[in-house]
Amino acid sequence: MKVSKETTEQNRERVIDTAATLFRERGIDGVGIADLMGAAGLTHGGFYRQFKSKDDLVVQAVKRAYEDMSADLRQRLEASDEAPLVTLVRHYVSDFHRDEPGRGCSLTALAADAARRDDPELRAFFGNIVGNYIALLTNLMPEGDPAERRNAAIAVLSEMVGSVVLSRVVPDATLSHEILSTVSNDLVGRHAS
Repeated sequence: MKVSKETTEQNRERVIDTAATLFRERGIDGVGIADLMGAAGLTHGGFYRQFKSKDDLVVQAVKRAYEDMSADLRQRLEASDEAPLVTLVRHYVSDFHRDEPGRGCSLTALAADAARRDDPELRAFFGNIVGNYIALLTNLMPEGDPAERRNAAIAVLSEMVGSVVLSRVVPDATLSHEILSTVSNDLVGRHAS
């Protein structure tokens, strides 16, 4: 039975969406093609009709995750009455982000995986993500000359990503929450007041 182009495209989009979630939850090497296709409700055999390789899908999934996270952040920034930097920090450095890696930022979930992979396209895309966050944070910094604001943005991004990663790895729930609240409060206190 032949599948229509529309159905093929819908299936491809479903696989990318599923991969974007599962890779962030389990890591790139923690998800096999058969498991991924099963989670998307499709057969393993259809994978190679839609993607050149798993590496091809990884790049597409990371792009999708970034697009989804960016859209979510834009909506939060537009809807918030707080200063944009406060809104960003409070959402990013949060229990929600710690507990929902499949819906969070690829930097906190996949940057270490990407650094270990010999995939120039994937690493270039992660470089773009970092660059885009630095540009966004630089624009949100309330004061300083451009070089000072950029330096502050790099430090803020590093602290945000690092705090989420550390909060996920510690088994003590109290310490995990303490890491997040300490970093969030510190960043807001230093940069948003």
